[in-house]
Amino acid sequence: MVNQYRFILAALAMGLLLTACNDGMQPAQQMDAAQRETVGEIINNNAGNSVFESDRSVINTEKLFSKRDLSGAYDEDECSVITLRDGGSTTGSKGVEIAGDVVTIKEEGVYLIEGALTNGMIIVDVGKEQKVQIVLNGVNIKSDTSAPIYVKQADKVFVTLADKSENMLANGGSFVELDDNHIDAVIFSKDDLTLNGTGSLTVLALKGHGVVSKNDLVITGGNYKITAASHGLSGKDSVAVANGSFRVTAGKDAIHSANDDDDTAGWVYIADGTFFFDAQGDGIEALNEINIAGGTLTVAKSDEGLEARLINISGGTIDITASDDGINATDKRISTQEAEAENVQDFGGKKAPHNDANIHISGGVVRIDAEGDGIDSNGHLMVSGGETYVLGSSDDGDGALDYDLSAVITGGIVVAAGQSNMAVNFGSHSSQGSILINSVSQQQAGSEVILLDADGKELLAHTIEKSCDSVVVSCPAIVDGGTYTLKMGTEETKVMVTLHDD
Repeated sequence: MVNQYRFILAALAMGLLLTACNDGMQPAQQMDAAQRETVGEIINNNAGNSVFESDRSVINTEKLFSKRDLSGAYDEDECSVITLRDGGSTTGSKGVEIAGDVVTIKEEGVYLIEGALTNGMIIVDVGKEQKVQIVLNGVNIKSDTSAPIYVKQADKVFVTLADKSENMLANGGSFVELDDNHIDAVIFSKDDLTLNGTGSLTVLALKGHGVVSKNDLVITGGNYKITAASHGLSGKDSVAVANGSFRVTAGKDAIHSANDDDDTAGWVYIADGTFFFDAQGDGIEALNEINIAGGTLTVAKSDEGLEARLINISGGTIDITASDDGINATDKRISTQEAEAENVQDFGGKKAPHNDANIHISGGVVRIDAEGDGIDSNGHLMVSGGETYVLGSSDDGDGALDYDLSAVITGGIVVAAGQSNMAVNFGSHSSQGSILINSVSQQQAGSEVILLDADGKELLAHTIEKSCDSVVVSCPAIVDGGTYTLKMGTEETKVMVTLHDD
């Protein structure tokens, strides 16, 4: 077995339990000798390099948002106006066909839409090189058996919410096939779709999804309230959000991005905005990457808060409540699934680690309350900045931190509290000190974790709102050779930290 210990922690007083960390996948007693040796070799070979692969974002942020995406501008005097009315919709545009309560846009242009349809829809069907902008200015459309807005063909469609307008789109609870496309959302687009503007939109999907783009979904502004039986927002290739206000209640994921035919696609980027998610599935799930650079994200309810192969957090304020893992890096790509099936025997029947799965927290404030693992990487975990506060499971089958290959901390603040049975610390390639303490007894919810330096100066204080008997603490003030006092609820431990790289 390759033994790698991050810290030699010496108890200097109080006679309390003090634990150095096993720099591996799981507590050693859960693996036989052969497995421990195999895992140790993977850590030793990869921890210094592959952990940094989380920096290799698949997202080119320079080309995410076009000027037209961001502006949402239009000249009302030059718009083609469509007025909706049951059995009597009207327009002066020759590029629009009206058949009963189905309005079809056939030519490129900008269309300002007003009025209501009790059971109707807007269809965009233009050339594959043509762009259409739809301005919703006080629109209320319900479609009993299809999508109120259906983009059948276009290069790109912009749905703009007029300033101060309130708009409503709803499906009645079923979808009847109109053509070869499987329409299953209130706004359904076969091509690139952008939502922008400054107005408000309420989306109700009694069946299916809220908003779907079968290519790229871009949102740069607006106020959205989405209730969906399945996913709230879905972009098959990507979902990119520059700004906006979102309240999403979803029967599956609040935001979802995956392409079953392309394992290089499927990512989510959030630059800014305000988000509140109540999801039966995940808060955000992507096949490849979730990248959060700013904004305020509250995942009030979820199975897993964030799940993707790469998870990069560089800014924003993120609060996650999860019934399973808070943040989970896992590689679900087609090629990886096939490789896993072939290699699973090498790990005693257990799932093989995912070398390309990474979590990297470099900024922002992250708070997690999870009943599974707080932060779980099936590959690598890196923290280089920001503030991360984790409440792990109250069950001893999961940990506040969990990783299969390596965990490195080079900066930032981390307080991760959970159960000692699954407790792990950061690994030996870290350049910032971290302390793992297992307490003698369970500490009650509301207990404080306080870190003091040798002079009694308070370096860190945090309230743990969950019962626990283990905590990992790291901050820039923990340095090689330093002596510290860590108070955890009713217990107090003095430790000396020695950094080394065996």
